[in-house]
Amino acid sequence: MRILSMTATFGKLDNETLTLGSGLNVLSAPNEWGKSTWCAFLTAMLYGIDTRERSTAASLADKEHYAPWSGEPMSGHMELNWNGRDI
Repeated sequence: MRILSMTATFGKLDNETLTLGSGLNVLSAPNEWGKSTWCAFLTAMLYGIDTRERSTAASLADKEHYAPWSGEPMSGHMELNWNGRDI
């Protein structure tokens, strides 16, 4: 499987698109650019978000931590190539 691009409204990402090239892609950007948010979005797309998880005094649940800053609903999509087929 090869990820071609991801578009997300997730955390600080407001309908942002990340396009990946073939081979290894390295994201190098300043602090607070959104690198960890893209990683969390990818994890959420592949495995989902546990909606039963509750926030505690020590940490926020992912559904609250990555709630879009814009107030829009959390959303996104990925374009993939799997076994020679674009999905």
